[in-house]
Amino acid sequence: MLNVFHTVYRLYSKVLFFAALIAGLATFLIMWLISMSAFLRTAFNSPIPASVEISQALLVLCITFPFAYTQCKREHVRTIALVQLLPFRAQNILYTIWMILGCLIFAAATYGTFRYGLRSFQMNEMVWGAAIQFPLWPSKLAVSVGCALLTIQFGLDAIGSAFVPGFAPHDHTPTDDDAERVTETSPEDTNV
Repeated sequence: MLNVFHTVYRLYSKVLFFAALIAGLATFLIMWLISMSAFLRTAFNSPIPASVEISQALLVLCITFPFAYTQCKREHVRTIALVQLLPFRAQNILYTIWMILGCLIFAAATYGTFRYGLRSFQMNEMVWGAAIQFPLWPSKLAVSVGCALLTIQFGLDAIGSAFVPGFAPHDHTPTDDDAERVTETSPEDTNV
């Protein structure tokens, strides 16, 4: 059972890495698009048509796609001021509860944004830019995809913290034992 979970988690982290890579590429494209448009406007008085609209559409990918990867790598900012005072078991229970709540909240967000994006697709919603008419529904559905990726990640984290020993991160306050470990490996003892 644990091997299956670890395999699924590892494979899903590769999917999330790909989504984060897409977000990075979108960021890179926005940078080049805006830079080239500004250069062409200054040098030739002819910017790239619809560069603002394309940038707005890509910005959705930059924002929503890396959320789940960041959660998978446990790189989100966590406030541990009170949690670190709790025993490890209580920290694990609290972490599991937060992951379940995150899963439920983002499942609702996924559902809502998907309905919103689907409605936009069905009515072929467009935005008028300076030069061209631009479809809006792909950006709206991309928000739903980003939320769905995060929902699944929260679900996997909830399962892992509830059933896999040592899965949930544990925070603790520094104790005298920690101070002893630091002094045991002080530079004076290592003959560097």
